[in-house]
Amino acid sequence: MSTRSSRILRGVVAVLTTVLTTAAVSAASATVASAAVNTSPSFLVVYNNNIENWLPESCADGKIWDRLVTYIKGRPLSPDIFTVQQVSNQAQLDVLTRYLSDELPGTYAGQIAIAEPGSMGYTSTCGIMKNQQTNAVIYRSDRFTYEAATRWRSDAPEDYDAGTGPCRNLEPTRSSQDRVHNIAVRLHDNVANQKVSVASIHWPTNTWYGPKCAAENIKEADEAMGRLGGDLKIVAGDTNAEPDDAGWWLDGKSYGYRDPIAEKCGSRNCSSAYDTLGSRRIDFLLVKSGNGFNNVGTINTTLTGGDYSDHLAVAAYVNY
Repeated sequence: MSTRSSRILRGVVAVLTTVLTTAAVSAASATVASAAVNTSPSFLVVYNNNIENWLPESCADGKIWDRLVTYIKGRPLSPDIFTVQQVSNQAQLDVLTRYLSDELPGTYAGQIAIAEPGSMGYTSTCGIMKNQQTNAVIYRSDRFTYEAATRWRSDAPEDYDAGTGPCRNLEPTRSSQDRVHNIAVRLHDNVANQKVSVASIHWPTNTWYGPKCAAENIKEADEAMGRLGGDLKIVAGDTNAEPDDAGWWLDGKSYGYRDPIAEKCGSRNCSSAYDTLGSRRIDFLLVKSGNGFNNVGTINTTLTGGDYSDHLAVAAYVNY
């Protein structure tokens, strides 16, 4: 082959390599960023996650917390509503809503239970040692108009060290316990012309014998929904209680709530495939006054390519 022919062939190969590489990158990018906003008046896309080690970025191996958002980018629709637990404070919620607005279709805003939670008594700001913790409801401000909010504190036994006595609000103990301060908001859905009330809840852990008061805590969550009203009611969060604890799940069902994950797995006691923290299913998305669900799932680490929080997210398309 002549020198001139070799140069021509190398040039053709280089061009083809560039074209194919560009096409491959474009295809991958299209896959990652395929989400669109939900414009249907018939249903809402709802996610819930306890994000205790999502933020700040310095925790948990850099931006490990963005794996869930990257997963969502590859889904057909971005969230309409995203309830989160153990967010640090208003400043951190502002960072999160800006991040979601930048990375996903739609514009996001949020309401927080306590703007500046008290100290948990930790010296680290990372992971489960996050020093400030409370709860928030994030929603698409390009679809919803915020109308009202109600806040309340979760219960634990009066003697929370012994696990005895009547259920009482878990006020600051040896740490702030502002992570058990719940928030519910009422939103007007400008697409469906409906009102939806959404609660982000976090109940006390076993350290404070919280599961013993799970029945009282679902009762108070339902009362909060009653204060706000609405055509559709969603209660989501980290209960720190399994479905059999204190009969709370059955109580919730008697109040009219449905559990999309339980309906998918066929029982309130699902297999380990639906566990959300270790070997327990303690993160829930409950719906009242809805007309069924689609695309229900527990977002496991296989789907996201690795850990993104200590807890697994749950998601569903919730019909009006």
